[in-house]
Amino acid sequence: MTTRYRMNRLPGSTTSARQKQPPDHPRDRDHLLQLSLPEHLPAFSQWTPCRPTLDAVLRLSVAFILASAAAIASQASKLSENPLQIIAAGVQRSEDAPFIPSDFRFLSGDYVYCQFQITGYTVKTFEDSDVRKISLTYEISPQDAKGVSLTPSATGVIKEDLGPEDKNWTPKRRSSFLLPSFIAAGEFHLHLAVKDLIGNTSTELDLPFHTGGVVVVPSATLAVQDFQFLRNEDDAEPLDVPAFRPGDTVYARFNMTGFRLNDGNEYHLSYGLIVNRPDGKPYLDAQSAAELSSHSFYPVPYVPGNISITTTRATSRGEYVVLLTVRDLAGSQTYQLKRAFTIE
Repeated sequence: MTTRYRMNRLPGSTTSARQKQPPDHPRDRDHLLQLSLPEHLPAFSQWTPCRPTLDAVLRLSVAFILASAAAIASQASKLSENPLQIIAAGVQRSEDAPFIPSDFRFLSGDYVYCQFQITGYTVKTFEDSDVRKISLTYEISPQDAKGVSLTPSATGVIKEDLGPEDKNWTPKRRSSFLLPSFIAAGEFHLHLAVKDLIGNTSTELDLPFHTGGVVVVPSATLAVQDFQFLRNEDDAEPLDVPAFRPGDTVYARFNMTGFRLNDGNEYHLSYGLIVNRPDGKPYLDAQSAAELSSHSFYPVPYVPGNISITTTRATSRGEYVVLLTVRDLAGSQTYQLKRAFTIE
């Protein structure tokens, strides 16, 4: 099909030597070209489509508008199907405090606080009354990266009668949780779930938070990790060189992991040590230093242990070797570790 176009030469444009014509040549004036689509259009040209092209453009525009309207309607339909939402939600370090930044770290035994609001719930109305009713339930559960709950969930029911002045009211709730005593550093979250009993809809939201402290490498069998000698019992940092003087008390701490848990997440561990003098003879024999047994809601990833070795001013100088033996009484496992310190 042949279509007519009107072409105007751009101001200041030039033609090649092959195309150059005298100034009064008809090509220097507006003219009509006959060309068949999709042949090449003239370069550096402005063209005005005639009626057939205008109709095609209009048809494409209408099709685009209709497609956009359909997409918007589809999104609105999805929102109308489940408008229930949890909003203004976040994790806090104390009640009504600002939401924590992404680099904040909780520690084991800390309280974790949160607050949230609910919108998009269904309101039940009555023909013979101005009273309107809502009925919601919610559940909040602190969980680890695998979805295992750290503590029992907090649950609640929101049943309210709303008046005309409560048109834009959004329920607000707060909660707090005590982190377990033995919890490893890692990623965690608060899992929020809300149900609208009148509208028969539900929604969920995860609020992430992190813990610092003890780093535990997962182990399928009994193991001792992060053995450290200390100058003082409560020191935060271990000794780079475990060297002591006669009369000092030698402190050490370590973490036991990879042990078996019985029903109720119960563990049963014991440990002991033998310390040999520089000449190889026993300096200390405490093969039953401690026995530990407990249970918890959350399966503990590790149990800490500690030892102390008393020296006197008469203690010989030299290198002393500690043989630590850990026993998993529930899983019938044994693990031994050797570490050395010096008396100088």
